[in-house]
Amino acid sequence: MHVLSKVKGLSKLEATYIPRDDITTTVYMLYSDISSPLYDLFTLHKRATKYCDVDTTAEGCDIRLPRSYTYDELSLKMLDSLDIMCRAPHKTDYYVKIDDDLIMSESMLDRMIRKMATTGCQVTGSIALDYAFYWPEGQMYIFTRSILETACKNMPYITDVYPNEDITFGLLLNSTDPGMFCSNGWPRNHWHKHYSDRRVEINYK
Repeated sequence: MHVLSKVKGLSKLEATYIPRDDITTTVYMLYSDISSPLYDLFTLHKRATKYCDVDTTAEGCDIRLPRSYTYDELSLKMLDSLDIMCRAPHKTDYYVKIDDDLIMSESMLDRMIRKMATTGCQVTGSIALDYAFYWPEGQMYIFTRSILETACKNMPYITDVYPNEDITFGLLLNSTDPGMFCSNGWPRNHWHKHYSDRRVEINYK
């Protein structure tokens, strides 16, 4: 696994501690040059810590990772980003991974986290079951501090990764415990690439 030796902006994570009814959360995304420059039209995206390639020209980056990543190397980008969270001096109660083409309101996310906090669920999202372990599909998923700690503990033992970073995240947990995972009601609570109602229509390419 690629271990980061020098990271600028690590303290930025502390700025993401936004309490919601005494629950602290860190929202993050893997950001790149192909992301929309109008990401901050969505409050949830503006709230997210953005992890970028070292040579990105995209604006709005919070943390630049030590290298550039091809699309096939998103698992390495995910692992390097998690490594920063693992080494952060403070941890939050929940971590929320979002894609840059997720369409979801901030208030909806906060309601989901509050609901999750009343259950024993540790990972919520659109959970896939097609590998030897459960994994959350990547448009958006939420996991607890204890899940982050499990991922941190297991990262040194990962010798190979999947092209899909979210399958690799599932590999880090390596679990089929149904009590650990729960569905978040996809697509009722959030949308990927497309949203429409009686007054608004949003489409990503």
